[in-house]
Amino acid sequence: MSSISSKLEKGKPPHPVRASYLEELKLLWDEEWGAQSEVGKLRVAMVHKHGDEFRPDIIEDLAWYGVSEFPKYQKAVEQHDHFVDVLKQEGVKVHYLNPPSPAHGPYSPANPRIWATRDPGVVVKGGAIIGRMALPWRKKDEVFWSRRVVDLGCPILRTVTGHGTFEGGNVVWLDPEHVCIGQSIRTNAEGIAQVSSIMQEVAGVKEIRVVPIPGYLENIQWPAGGYAHLDVVFGMADTNLGVIYPPGVPFDFIEYLKYEKKIQLIEAPPEEVRNEGCNIVALKPRKIIINDNNNKIRKGLEREGVDVIPVDFSEVCKFGGAGHCATGPLVRDSGPELP
Repeated sequence: MSSISSKLEKGKPPHPVRASYLEELKLLWDEEWGAQSEVGKLRVAMVHKHGDEFRPDIIEDLAWYGVSEFPKYQKAVEQHDHFVDVLKQEGVKVHYLNPPSPAHGPYSPANPRIWATRDPGVVVKGGAIIGRMALPWRKKDEVFWSRRVVDLGCPILRTVTGHGTFEGGNVVWLDPEHVCIGQSIRTNAEGIAQVSSIMQEVAGVKEIRVVPIPGYLENIQWPAGGYAHLDVVFGMADTNLGVIYPPGVPFDFIEYLKYEKKIQLIEAPPEEVRNEGCNIVALKPRKIIINDNNNKIRKGLEREGVDVIPVDFSEVCKFGGAGHCATGPLVRDSGPELP
């Protein structure tokens, strides 16, 4: 038994254990659940292996999503498999989502973006916060995701309810005590408020920066259409180094990062943002995976001493997103803190 456990003494009644929830986390739940960093060493992550929901004959009309070309199914699967192999080679323990195939909810015959395991929830110190997907074709992702994290032994701290919507792609950590949350067509103020309360009360977050993100009305064709998630326009390679697309965020957010938090920013060009160049996933400080053919961002990161691993997501990202979207962190080291 742990030293924090209450000792049972013969002939005496038991008394409450004088330990906090977080002190008992590993003792009771077998793991120090928490991924409260973008750049601390990635230990455990959830991914999804493509099923039939990715086949063009399952979903016949994707015009509503602005997809003019279906990904080549077999090539997309091979690209995703290679990405997962890279994670494993880097020492990441990988769990699969394992939903039914084709994965779908009540509003759509299939969900071609269920591979984006970042979105249905976020794991903070102590357990999982289950989000609530906003758009009809991704409804029920949160159900598959919550069932899987429970199966893995991760406690659930909160589920977003009411009219709140919240997706994990809108969460970008600066360090364990400072987090940025995008408010967009996929994450609303009510959802942010619900998630923020747990982040502050349980996980020790001291500052939450809400970042308004432009969206759309009817036109979703590039360059219109806005951005669903903050991680499409902002990514972290180290606590003091990020990649950003300025037209995707308010200018005061850029000032906040540069001058208040002393984060060096590499500016992403429009063509590389469209190629998911900001959607980087760090394996540890200054070692990241990036979608291939984002050469300006890559060179900028390498000039700052970042070890960049390019992975071809060209087919997968036709549905939007790349490595950051494809990785649902469950356990990460805390990583370096802001100065």
